[in-house]
Amino acid sequence: MSDFPCLVRSSGAGGEVRFALGDPLVDSYLAFVAGRARPNTLHAVARDLKTFFTVVAEGPAEVRSADVFEFLAHQRGDRTVVRISDRESGLSARTIARRLSTVSGFYAYLVARGDAGVDANPVPRGLATRRRGGRTQTVPLVRAWWLAAAFSWAM
Repeated sequence: MSDFPCLVRSSGAGGEVRFALGDPLVDSYLAFVAGRARPNTLHAVARDLKTFFTVVAEGPAEVRSADVFEFLAHQRGDRTVVRISDRESGLSARTIARRLSTVSGFYAYLVARGDAGVDANPVPRGLATRRRGGRTQTVPLVRAWWLAAAFSWAM
């Protein structure tokens, strides 16, 4: 496992793009995604998994929820990246959410397979992965005084 994760891109006989990271479980997931997604999506999934396993430094079957939290802390605290919008360090919430979604999808695949030695998805559900500003607005019951007057007159 010394070469894992090492992202390798290749082309199939039909010209389709393939990616591999050097682990049989991850490579089978990338082949699964390749049959259902566009090449750019496949590339993003491969990069996200490479980033995750580089930070976590565990094999896919040994990852626990604590490792996922460590990954989250690493992504938010990366001092080499400064966001232009708010001049804070770390990656944007959207990037982190996409990476978490990729990792969660990978572990959902392993759980569904049943033969990978993974019984549960280590990515906890209910993490705050949605972007800000997604609040719901409350609509007042009566919007205008004349509408309220019309309802009171009709009764």
